[in-house]
Amino acid sequence: MGSTPGAWRRRAALLAAEPTVHFFIFGALLFLAHRLVAGDPRVIRVTPGVKAELGRRFRDRSGRPPSPSELDGELRAWKRDEALYREAVRDRLDRDDAAVRTVLVERVRGRAALALPKRQPTDAELDRWLATHRSLYEQPRRYDYQTVAFPKALRASPAEREKYERALAAGADPRSLGRPIVGGDLTVEDLRARLGPGLAASIQGLPVGKWQRLERDEDLLLVRLNAVGGGLPPADELRARLVTDWSFAEKQRAVDEAVQAIVDRYRFEERR
Repeated sequence: MGSTPGAWRRRAALLAAEPTVHFFIFGALLFLAHRLVAGDPRVIRVTPGVKAELGRRFRDRSGRPPSPSELDGELRAWKRDEALYREAVRDRLDRDDAAVRTVLVERVRGRAALALPKRQPTDAELDRWLATHRSLYEQPRRYDYQTVAFPKALRASPAEREKYERALAAGADPRSLGRPIVGGDLTVEDLRARLGPGLAASIQGLPVGKWQRLERDEDLLLVRLNAVGGGLPPADELRARLVTDWSFAEKQRAVDEAVQAIVDRYRFEERR
């Protein structure tokens, strides 16, 4: 015996009153609304902008526009990569893969860096940077020197030194005057270790390029300071390095602040 229309209406009313039926109807409506608004997530739209961007990238790589077949190849590769990318996002690989997370984090940092305005440091800012980072730029002082010794134990040594000094003043090459020439290119520490603190200090105070009379316990000396190296680079070179290093550090600081501002927008809840 068939069901009457009234029986069907009663059954429909009972089903409509079930919470489970309400849940499935609501879910279906949400799914339909999402498809109407966002479209099918597996539909990839290839817009003219995509093709133009692929052509631009090809020109950047090869220096010429792509042929139609080359552009088709670029488009096939883009379609493949886009589909795989969306599949990875659907499978939440961007959440579970540490390498992908790192890349995305760095992309956010890079975007924050690009948004920062560029500016040149003031002289005061460069002076403060140098004062706190001087060791990055300053090389140890080095002293290139020569000495000729005349032993005090020999009575003729004062006269020999005077004779040698006159020959040098007349333009003689010290290598031709028959006495050993001892020297080096030493840091302050090495100079003190070799000659003692007193003589080392005297050599550091000599004018460059002139033979001068000095002495130590056992010798009368003629000493020439050939050059002083180390210290800070020349002003032009130093400023260029200071600007580069200051700008890099300032950018890093600003990026860190921008990243922290993003982090501060989130609330973290620890569950035990």
